[in-house]
Amino acid sequence: MGICLPEKALHEVWRRADSHRASVATACGDRYRVLYSGMPGGSYGPDFRDAVLEADDGSELQGDVEIHRDVSDWYAHGHHGDARYGRVVFHVVANGIDEGTDGYSSVHPDLPGGLPSNTVNSLGMTVPEAGIGPLMNEAGTSALDVSPCRNRVSESESVAEWLDAMGDARFALKVRSQCIDIEKFGPDLALQLAIFEALGYPRNRVAFRHLAKRLPWAFLASFVGDCDATSGDDVTRAIALLRWGAGFGEKPEWVSAPRLVGELPEWTAAASRPANRPEARLIAAAHIVAEWWRFGSPIRHAVAMLRGASSGAQLREVYCFGSGTIGSGRAGEIVINAILPTVAAWAEVGRDRAMYLEAMRLYRTHPALPSNSVMKEAVQVLARRGVPLSNIRGARRQFGVMHIYKMMLLRPRISRQIRLGSRVLSS
Repeated sequence: MGICLPEKALHEVWRRADSHRASVATACGDRYRVLYSGMPGGSYGPDFRDAVLEADDGSELQGDVEIHRDVSDWYAHGHHGDARYGRVVFHVVANGIDEGTDGYSSVHPDLPGGLPSNTVNSLGMTVPEAGIGPLMNEAGTSALDVSPCRNRVSESESVAEWLDAMGDARFALKVRSQCIDIEKFGPDLALQLAIFEALGYPRNRVAFRHLAKRLPWAFLASFVGDCDATSGDDVTRAIALLRWGAGFGEKPEWVSAPRLVGELPEWTAAASRPANRPEARLIAAAHIVAEWWRFGSPIRHAVAMLRGASSGAQLREVYCFGSGTIGSGRAGEIVINAILPTVAAWAEVGRDRAMYLEAMRLYRTHPALPSNSVMKEAVQVLARRGVPLSNIRGARRQFGVMHIYKMMLLRPRISRQIRLGSRVLSS
């Protein structure tokens, strides 16, 4: 008769698979251990993103996972023609994968309209199917207990020190990335790229970075002194420039350049909050550009603000522009992900140890950023592995959680080759 549970219940079963390194088998008889079941995808795309599974030979497979009761649901929901499902590496089903004495076999029902009996994505590639049945008990719930089976530790000073070390490691990676951008583009454009990317709603970060390349500081600098800062004309002009470069407005009549280099950015409208729409974020960017005009360049403004701040919280408040246009949460994202890494990188390039240490001090004293879906997922995953975290203080330890999540969980093979603390969660 098969399993008739709602897909939400199947999702809960799959979520618990990674804390026990549970084994699943495909219709072809291949077995995989679930190292990470993936981040819930919500209503946009596959059910779980960036799952990591390990084959018997030790190789790892990373990608998305889609869960259904039956194989035919893949076609009923139109996933075979949807490019968003092109990264699905496993189609996990409750009905259709049988275990017998000779191994596993596919018992798919016939599908209408000449559709294939197996799972095929929009690229015409076959997606392996795995059975979720072995992870369930007779009651239709998870056969795996809730408590993690290993790495159980208490939330103590050692955990705090671990998070601090991991937070510094993640910050160092960001500094190294900015050193590369400084070498390629110079400090001003490197900082502009980082700030614009930090302004973007997650699905628009690439578009904002592209916008910075269409309107680089070298071009924006040509308008320094053309407007009256006291009247707000500088912000108005910056908005006009950014809207033109983004494709939301016509070329301002006072701009002599006939056109900009490159194609228009591809924008995605935010699903809910108006403040997340690219048009709103462009206004925020305009306030920052106006500040750059007043100080002479992006890096000059950043260094001046850094030297005048007594703490990370005070530096964050400096970037709360435009009477709420940039709130403290977004300002914190800009400071932590763009300002401090770039200034530290610029100090490293110029061998300015004092400036580097000042950037590190402000980073380590910066208050916690607003939590997001990735941070919540990272905390939940660590809790399933015996590292319960609550009331994470400061952006530094948030960075530590993110570093553990990205390096040890999403890239377990890499984590085995580098030292990431005493608790190697991927093994």
